[in-house]
Amino acid sequence: MRRVLASLLTLAAGVLIGAVATPSPALAAPNFKAPFPCGQRWTYGHHSAEVRLALDFVRADGTTAGTPQLASAAGVARRYSQPSGAGNYIVIDHGGGWTTYYFHLSDYSVPDGAYVQQGQQIGTTGSTGNSSGAHIHYEQLYNGVGQTIVINGMSLAPYPGQYHQKYLVSDNCGPSPSGGKYLAGSPTDFTGDGRDDIVTFTHGTLNDVYVATSTGTTFTGTSVKWNDFFGLNGETLLTGDFNGDNKDDIITFTHGTLADVYVALSTGTTFTSSQKWHDWFAPHHEVAAVGDVNGDGRDDIITFTHDTNADVYVALSTGTSFTGTAVKWHDYFSITGEHPALGDVNGDGKDDIITFTQGPTTAADVIIALSTGTTFSTPQKWHDLFAVGTEQPRVGDINGDGKDDIVTFTCNTNADVYAATSTGTTFTGTTIKWNDHFCLTGEFPYLADANGDNKDDIIVFTKNTTNDVYVGLSTGTTFQPGQKWHDYFGLNGETTL
Repeated sequence: MRRVLASLLTLAAGVLIGAVATPSPALAAPNFKAPFPCGQRWTYGHHSAEVRLALDFVRADGTTAGTPQLASAAGVARRYSQPSGAGNYIVIDHGGGWTTYYFHLSDYSVPDGAYVQQGQQIGTTGSTGNSSGAHIHYEQLYNGVGQTIVINGMSLAPYPGQYHQKYLVSDNCGPSPSGGKYLAGSPTDFTGDGRDDIVTFTHGTLNDVYVATSTGTTFTGTSVKWNDFFGLNGETLLTGDFNGDNKDDIITFTHGTLADVYVALSTGTTFTSSQKWHDWFAPHHEVAAVGDVNGDGRDDIITFTHDTNADVYVALSTGTSFTGTAVKWHDYFSITGEHPALGDVNGDGKDDIITFTQGPTTAADVIIALSTGTTFSTPQKWHDLFAVGTEQPRVGDINGDGKDDIVTFTCNTNADVYAATSTGTTFTGTTIKWNDHFCLTGEFPYLADANGDNKDDIIVFTKNTTNDVYVGLSTGTTFQPGQKWHDYFGLNGETTL
């Protein structure tokens, strides 16, 4: 089954003192990560002259100067300079009213206006402007109003008045999969045997692609390279059967001003050299996705403008290219801050578009627009409480009835997994827990039919220091406890599917 998818400023100086008040909470925040590299331990504090609800961070080991500063979530980066205050600084616009500020950089690492991924270096920690020493001055704002700093869904309040009272270890381990948080599923049966496999894209300077194939009880292969140059930093990487041969291929969207789309077809044992299948699709920060929207057995490409226009464009697969550049299939679906996805929710063989609004419990709706084969129909609400806040929603057929369902992972200390199954006209179930310990903070969850029984299972890539892969098989009504299917796959900073 197909799965898919201010003004600033016055600066901070002075003596650290006391905690601060918390403003009203904002809605649909990104899942912010620490603004410094993976695995590093920093201490933080807030002082009396600090603007808004900012925090200052310094390294616990004292080697702050020269450390990379990282984007705590994906967005558009803008460069500024205020010699008498913030010094060299960057503002990242994450959409939905959310921005983050990074002051006192010694230098910039990205051009002005660049779209950056979560975990991408944006500058180097320094002491420019009104600063008494190298540190990260970091803020989170909603509609221009400072918010209490939240990392991985956990508030850092109450703020300490001096360093070395509280510490934070970063799990900001590289660009988020698929160019940001918006990833809900794509098929990964690269051999065509009916069982989904796993793939990792290394990015960096090597840009290798490794695959471990499923035996039905484990994933085999650690260093089996299927392509040695595919998927550069900042590109969106997905999978799908684009030529209709029942073997899933790999695809990359370059975004930016080129907005090219490259495909490398699967032979069953390797991916061929990449070929350009489209030369203008999903430019800049649009959200790219994959699905068979016309039901011809070949996966097509979809892009959500994900802004105030909220347009949805489609280019159909011919088996050797994607046709259509400005073919609009919907003119208002999935605005900024929502989580778009694709799936065949009514079981007619055509993938539909889905958006998770991801607000609080009063505004965590799931909206569907069904595919007619040539357009997406009027949106309808299929669920009114699912995938709250920073939970990670996924789409797949978990009970094997031919209709895609929805799954959400809390990915926190509770590590719960909830599901709502499709009736063909709605999703049923709100607090139906299918697994009570799967996907901890910093891990990456996915869905795949790992054992080939036509029911999608849950998969988690642990990343960090272990790099394990666990699978919880679906029984059709629950997910079994996680079992380790691979003990070294998908390193920090790699994209895993």
